[in-house]
Amino acid sequence: MRRPNGTTPDAWTKRHRDLMPVPGIWTAVYLVVLVCIATACTKPPSGPPFESAPPPPDHAGRLYLYRSDQPGSLASVRVTIDGLEVGRFRNNEYETLELSIGEHHLRAGMRGFGLLAWGWNNHRFPLGPGDTVYLRISVRLTEHSAPQGRDLEIAGRPGGAASENVFILRVSAEEALSDLALTTRLPRPETVGK
Repeated sequence: MRRPNGTTPDAWTKRHRDLMPVPGIWTAVYLVVLVCIATACTKPPSGPPFESAPPPPDHAGRLYLYRSDQPGSLASVRVTIDGLEVGRFRNNEYETLELSIGEHHLRAGMRGFGLLAWGWNNHRFPLGPGDTVYLRISVRLTEHSAPQGRDLEIAGRPGGAASENVFILRVSAEEALSDLALTTRLPRPETVGK
């Protein structure tokens, strides 16, 4: 039997086998690319290590806001307070702010990867004169049912979806300071012209 170009199967196979890469090469290339992407997404926080801030003055309050996931999530969480952006928190990052007295509105949101949905949460908290409040943000994978009338299937979760959700919890100073010891400060963008 001859190939369309007129060569015999043995000659054709020998000639093209030398041009084809070894099958394991593509697997190795795929794994290297996957490891590079995972490493870039999971790099440790780069800000300075945790340092206590001075107590707030009598006309203001202090907020310690930090993220602590167990297990860690690759997604960053965008945080705003009273409509102003604080930053994007990765696992084990914190920020401390001096805020005016009164009620404040914190909003935390993120975008997951692949089949994971958006996650967000709101939290209102009062701040009195000289008060210090500690809020922990965490991201956890949860499962929820699909709304009626929708066909949604994810392997292992018939009729449901996976979703990374943002949780905000007010914690005691003792618990927060134990968690904060393992964090670094949220990096600040460099000032233009500095």
